[in-house]
Amino acid sequence: MGAMGREMSRRDTIRTRVRIAITSFVAVLLIIVTLGWLWTARHQAPPLSRASHVVLTVAALAGVFAVVKIWRDDAPARR
Repeated sequence: MGAMGREMSRRDTIRTRVRIAITSFVAVLLIIVTLGWLWTARHQAPPLSRASHVVLTVAALAGVFAVVKIWRDDAPARR
């Protein structure tokens, strides 16, 4: 039977819970990045603000990359 026809194993359940926990952490990270972006735009001089935006953008992209990577189904097909 294919993956659609079987119930989730204990390992799959644990994997899903870990994925949800990591995704939740990244969601908090993205909220903080957004707030940081807004704060730096209003409270820092333009050159400092630009530098902060670069760092915040890298952090956001790393978080999005992590979420995409952990939810991708890379497991080899089971037969």
